[in-house]
Amino acid sequence: MKNIMPVLLAGLLSACNSATDPDVKRHFIDDGHPHPLVVLLGGSEGGNTLAKPHFQPLMDSFHKHGMSVASLAYFGTPGTPSRQISLSLDDIATRISKLADDPRINSNCIAVYGFSKGAELALLLAAHFEHINHAVAVMPSHVSWNAVKTFSSQPGWQLGQTPLSYVDAPLISWPMQKGVVTGTYTPAFESALDDAAASTLNAARIPVEKTNGPVLLVSARQDEIWPSHRMANNIIDSLQQADFAYLYDHIELPGGHYSFNRETQAQVNQFLANTLVKQCQ
Repeated sequence: MKNIMPVLLAGLLSACNSATDPDVKRHFIDDGHPHPLVVLLGGSEGGNTLAKPHFQPLMDSFHKHGMSVASLAYFGTPGTPSRQISLSLDDIATRISKLADDPRINSNCIAVYGFSKGAELALLLAAHFEHINHAVAVMPSHVSWNAVKTFSSQPGWQLGQTPLSYVDAPLISWPMQKGVVTGTYTPAFESALDDAAASTLNAARIPVEKTNGPVLLVSARQDEIWPSHRMANNIIDSLQQADFAYLYDHIELPGGHYSFNRETQAQVNQFLANTLVKQCQ
């Protein structure tokens, strides 16, 4: 195992930068009228995966419902930080505001739509910035986690130049390294949640109830990457306890982390059509 460990770590720490990925890909409706904006946020792989041609049908699907869309990288592209360490939520929110300044966009109707690590980011943005008033979180987290792909424990996010508290799931730990072999990392994150002090969990909790609009969660009951179903239920509990004023829902998929499919996307689009699009009419 000692000989294998450096190889496994090399895989986890492989460069996130993608010189060919754009910092942002805009796919706006250009019919002379302003439309709602959906901002897509990818996962811990970094770069701008959702801007690749393979995902063009996903981007096209929003137009059918009257929504413009942009895929936004937040690390690992030429114009963004190389690592997901203390990334500024303020800077990312400002970039979204600049996208919404386009005359083709109704700046009063902005949704963030994140996947996995991007779901964590989407919920943070929606909770802390009023101009972002809809959130879709696919395979979400109810807490902020440590930065990905780093040997040492470091915060992933900062707000107002202050690092956010986080729950630590160390890269150099037996549960995490076992996941490299088995492909199942959920036990490592479960252990981190179970072992964290109540004060740590409370400090790291994302205040989703502060979101200025509807929230949709999509989780997987058999998630092998992290316990998205457990964490989504924690978010739902927080919204219920806060008597959240806006519509919220939770789509519970029976499969794993990558079980999101066209049918699920159609459900998400319908949710946004009934909330984001109707709000802008």
